[in-house]
Amino acid sequence: MSTPTVDPAPVLAFGDVRRAGRRVLARLDQLLAGRWWLVIVVLLAAGVSLFCAFPTYSGYFPHGRDWLAIQHIADHPFDQTGLIPSDRPYNFTFRVLVPLVGGRLGLTPPGYLALQACGALALFAGTARIVHRITESRRLAALSAIAVGLTWAGATGFVEIRGNFDSIAIALLVWAMATRKVPLVVLFGFLATWTDERALPALAFVALYHHIVESRDIRWYTALREPRVLAALGAAVLHVISRLAATAVFDLHQPSDLGFMNIKAQMSNLPVGAWTGLEGMWLFVALGVVALWRVRERLLSLVYLGYVGIFALGAIAVVDVTRSASYLLPAGLAAMAIVARLCDRRLLHHTTYAAFALSAAWPLYYAGGAYTMYWNYPLPLVIVRKLAGVE
Repeated sequence: MSTPTVDPAPVLAFGDVRRAGRRVLARLDQLLAGRWWLVIVVLLAAGVSLFCAFPTYSGYFPHGRDWLAIQHIADHPFDQTGLIPSDRPYNFTFRVLVPLVGGRLGLTPPGYLALQACGALALFAGTARIVHRITESRRLAALSAIAVGLTWAGATGFVEIRGNFDSIAIALLVWAMATRKVPLVVLFGFLATWTDERALPALAFVALYHHIVESRDIRWYTALREPRVLAALGAAVLHVISRLAATAVFDLHQPSDLGFMNIKAQMSNLPVGAWTGLEGMWLFVALGVVALWRVRERLLSLVYLGYVGIFALGAIAVVDVTRSASYLLPAGLAAMAIVARLCDRRLLHHTTYAAFALSAAWPLYYAGGAYTMYWNYPLPLVIVRKLAGVE
């Protein structure tokens, strides 16, 4: 008589994974229970971001043309002398905020890198404040801030070494959303546009966020009744006026590296480039469009979707697709506000968990020009490469 065989028990069951996840979330809730919860969120987001994409300095040239151009602008704002229109440093002419601040502080390139890292920390804090306000959950605020740290918008403050200060520009946009004071909405939005011109079209998402959060009636034609919406739009108008004035007074020429030729050449990078801009937060964009449609705000839904699409298409109109796409972060946060206002709370929680999981699972890839992708290595791999003598 043969002995019946018994199937071995699974090493790891789905229930075990769920229980482990609940224990982690419970521990997170304990960490966030005190008055310094926002500081803890910022430190967690920074630590996870650095672990998953650690900076390497093999391509760091503090005496290269980019850094020399930044120093030139710090000393001589709005001076295009010696700059060639086809070169990247020519674009720095209208990105004067950080060089001006750095020049007044006497910063060298390492000092600028430290300043942009502070921008990343401010970005995490602003994101957590926004999410906490619209969800009333410290847990969701922490997960969202960490998720941002896993995207280029958050990681660029640590891994960028070329003198691009996107972490500061995006942080200013996020704080233009986080504050409720009208003068600060104008100030933060205006400063963001003079940090990088990509912030200018992103101010529309800042205005949308304030409309969704502050307005009693979210119908599109009521938006201009909200002072913070007008403040965000006013920041855009102030930038255009001041830019035209600077152009006339200092006889400046606009950068000309934006064009349809780039769109044609880089179309193959559009899907992955757009994805790397928001990663998991694209779930909120999709859900926000559906939520607006279901409450019969169909014009607002279509305008929002169309503007996001145009913004993503504009990201391939210049080289460095992921850089431009990362300025969609305000669109993701505005969509999260839409979901928080119009959808079931359970759906909001589950979408936040899913968005976090997607961002955590996706490595920090960077879409550059046509057919160009870079992977920013996590800390363990950086250590292994260093030990192996690989640059």
